[in-house]
Amino acid sequence: MVQSEVELTLSEVARKYPEVPRFILIKIDAAIRGVKVTDGAFQRARESNAVFEEEIYEHGKRFTRKRLAGAVFRDGTWVCGLESSRGMAILRYGQPYTIDVMDDKLMLVDGETPVEQCFFVPHPQFYGKKTRRGTPMHHLALAGPPDCLNIQVYMDCQFWRGKLPCKYCQLETYKGARHQGGRTEAELEDIYETVSEALQEPGRWTGIRLTAGSNPGGRVPYENEVNEYVKVLETLKRSFGGKAIPVRLVSSAYPEGQQNRLAEAGASCYEPHIEVWDEKVWEWVCPGKAKWFGRQYWIESALAAVGVFGRGNVCTQLVGGAEMAQPYGFKTVDEAVASSLEGAEFFARHGVTTSSTIMWVGQGSVFYKQKQKPAPLEYYVKLISGLRAIRKAHRLGVDFNDYRRCAIHPDTDLSRLDYPEVEV
Repeated sequence: MVQSEVELTLSEVARKYPEVPRFILIKIDAAIRGVKVTDGAFQRARESNAVFEEEIYEHGKRFTRKRLAGAVFRDGTWVCGLESSRGMAILRYGQPYTIDVMDDKLMLVDGETPVEQCFFVPHPQFYGKKTRRGTPMHHLALAGPPDCLNIQVYMDCQFWRGKLPCKYCQLETYKGARHQGGRTEAELEDIYETVSEALQEPGRWTGIRLTAGSNPGGRVPYENEVNEYVKVLETLKRSFGGKAIPVRLVSSAYPEGQQNRLAEAGASCYEPHIEVWDEKVWEWVCPGKAKWFGRQYWIESALAAVGVFGRGNVCTQLVGGAEMAQPYGFKTVDEAVASSLEGAEFFARHGVTTSSTIMWVGQGSVFYKQKQKPAPLEYYVKLISGLRAIRKAHRLGVDFNDYRRCAIHPDTDLSRLDYPEVEV
């Protein structure tokens, strides 16, 4: 990413864009710069049941891994930027924030200045439990933002196998990544037991997120991938007693016939993420998607899905900052934002909402190897303000992908200001 533009500090951005709540600016800035936890705060996390310890066996050695469940601000939104404390190496710029105990309160601290109170989230009650055949339940479902249950349908990705991964993707770095295809019947039973157990914690979950790597194979595009999603959806139906499943399907782009299969299996929302709007930059950032059926196919899938899932229940996503990666990306913030908003406006006219995520340049990704520079705070402020304006103009909601369920989607946080005006 080019560095010729002056990067404004948090205070400078706050003065320049007074219409954006400072609270949201702090959240974005923390996600970009990262957050560390002091020893005193970590002890407070232990006291809050927010540290999960598990025994790990690797390379013939046994050790205990400590996982911090996470933290939320006073409005219940996720404190992003803690990911590096979980062993994820991420390229940052600027000095990280810290979480520390000050005057007996847990505070997000910038330098020596406390900026916002926060609270550690206790790990779910099903963590530490096992299924009847002995599978640790936290291997099957993970707590994301405090009220979202994340289930990985499988961890394999044909784009990685073909050496054409999306350049921001870190999938292959996750330990335990699967390469055998979909879930076996025994594993599906494990998922059923795990989700059923998770639902015993009253009021904890408001939604489920399903995702997987891409598998473009089958008689029609991505049929093999759809088959695996259907298996998991039907398993979730058992856990919910046949009732509607509050599930977000974050997946590849499917033909309309395959979308109908997913809707019949219980999917309520569908998200084929375009990631980058500009055609040439998209082909460079997402070479696997470009090889398998191309950009227009991904666009048409999102548009067709409105007829299956309904207006406002289809979402595409932009990886905010990916379109500025060099040498082929945009050279300025304004050019990059203008391109992304052009795409968002196009989708909105067809009833598809567009969200954005903060791009972390994480270890294992192509961008990490290239040492790409993260986008600055002002970039995200311009992008989320534009996305909010587009959703407001087209009266599109994003409640299934909202500010609490999606940790690093700052535009959905900003769109809370328009909830009374959105059609439901």
